[in-house]
Amino acid sequence: MKDIEKQYYKLFKDFVEIINSSLDVSEVLNMIAENFVKSLNIKACAIFLLDRTWKALKVRASYGLSDAYLNKGSLDANKSIAETLNGKSVMIYDVTNDSRIQYPEEAKKEGIASILSVPITVMGKIIGELRLYTAEPYEFSEDEREFISDLADMGAVAIDRAQYFRSFRDVSTLISKSLDLNEVLDSITTNLARSLITKGCAIFLLSKIENRLKLKSSYGLSDAYLNKGPIDAEKSIAGCLDGKPVFVLDATTDPRTQYGAEAEKEGIASIFSVPISAKGQIIGVLRIYTAKPHEFTENETEFIFGITEMGGIAIENANMYDQLKGEHEKLIDDAIRWFEFGRTT
Repeated sequence: MKDIEKQYYKLFKDFVEIINSSLDVSEVLNMIAENFVKSLNIKACAIFLLDRTWKALKVRASYGLSDAYLNKGSLDANKSIAETLNGKSVMIYDVTNDSRIQYPEEAKKEGIASILSVPITVMGKIIGELRLYTAEPYEFSEDEREFISDLADMGAVAIDRAQYFRSFRDVSTLISKSLDLNEVLDSITTNLARSLITKGCAIFLLSKIENRLKLKSSYGLSDAYLNKGPIDAEKSIAGCLDGKPVFVLDATTDPRTQYGAEAEKEGIASIFSVPISAKGQIIGVLRIYTAKPHEFTENETEFIFGITEMGGIAIENANMYDQLKGEHEKLIDDAIRWFEFGRTT
């Protein structure tokens, strides 16, 4: 076997061990970056994930790069090797003379000659980029690019699994130890938005008297959008209250959306609305908002359903606690009145 073949075989073998070794996202990503550098004998590696707006790339792990370079400024997804987010691997042979590099002077100062950027994809959804940096000018072959892209996608599966596990763990732990409903629901909206890399998430509970959906928790949405007006249960993605999830690809034009113009102003493209039930009754909805049109994958949908069911359990627990608390307080009041009555007779 040739040296290069041995090198890539070892990289693959080590990679498999890494992605099966931990459910901690940061730990997995840092091990992946380090392994690329050491196995390929290159200068550095960095892993970037898209933020919730899909407009910026945030570094999540790196190996071989200085803090000064990593903190050089925000990476605009539309300016920094943008073709990668179209699903293509991109080879930059000379970072000092290529318009696709957002920070060429900083790259030169860092001692970077060439960069290979490959998309990180989960179930057809691009969630970020993996970049390899060389100190000397180097052109990765097509075979090398394809192999590295395949490894990046394997890493994406590990990221996906670890993020979902962490969210389930955080929410379930909070439900088991807290009876503060607002705290639990805030944890659900925050974890969902961050894990799915979406613009935002909100939970609404149904007020049957007013036939409206009342906001209970949100993450990533502006006050202006949240206060846009009352949400009519019969006008705002009403099919969800029949117990079925409803997907709206274009929230700005779909008639099922009550506030299309406000959604467009907020930068919302798609909405996925899932019913929340407790004791067999629909009590509200959970909604996921994306900054770009996006159809949710099977894995994403199952994850959303799982977290939503946990939300229903949390609401049921909180209601049961409030009921027991009320009954307990009534018993105490009755006992006090009985005692006072006994003293006066």
